[in-house]
Amino acid sequence: MLLFLLTLSFGITAQKTQEQAASTSSNQHAIGIGAGSGFAVDYSYKINDRFSVSSRFNILAYSMEEMEEEIDGQNVLIDATVDFKNIDIVFSYYPFNSSFRLIGGVGYFTDNSLNMNLSFDEKVTIGEVDFTPDQVGEITIDNKWQQISPYAGIAFGRAVPNSKFGFGVELGTYFSGAPEVSLDATGIIENTKNQETLLQDSFSELKYRPYLSLRLSYSI
Repeated sequence: MLLFLLTLSFGITAQKTQEQAASTSSNQHAIGIGAGSGFAVDYSYKINDRFSVSSRFNILAYSMEEMEEEIDGQNVLIDATVDFKNIDIVFSYYPFNSSFRLIGGVGYFTDNSLNMNLSFDEKVTIGEVDFTPDQVGEITIDNKWQQISPYAGIAFGRAVPNSKFGFGVELGTYFSGAPEVSLDATGIIENTKNQETLLQDSFSELKYRPYLSLRLSYSI
């Protein structure tokens, strides 16, 4: 959090310096790269002093394998894969004579899934009978969100900087709706897949996906 606040302060200070040096700028095009909630590349066009439009590509992809958790006294191994790729079209509005901007637009997700696989790493005893992990089975949970999601956010730092280089911080969220959940199970826990409706209700609050980006831009 401290690092984020220091970065935000640096971005605001840098932008104020740009604005004092060049209150008006002929720059109309910029490219940028961002990091935070994944990695992003973008292109921005300055319509006028109040509005700009940007297109960007975001990617967030990572996986975790054999993460250990204890559930009801049993050690469970969790494999998780996150895969988000989206193309955004967003408009920026500058309500004040500063680098602060309000952002609104829409994102199209070519990939938007969160997958989990749960298995046991040791035998499970039921009554007086021991079952091996293979006999117990596995649980697979797949989550998918809708492809088209509205987006809203705020930022400090111009989409098209007044000088050659610019730095900015953006915070927003995608309104993606509740994910579609599918549940599958094997082995003696196969009947667990009958709980898909209950699991869907548990994931129904995951309607918003936050977005954070620290962006470096270059006027072209």
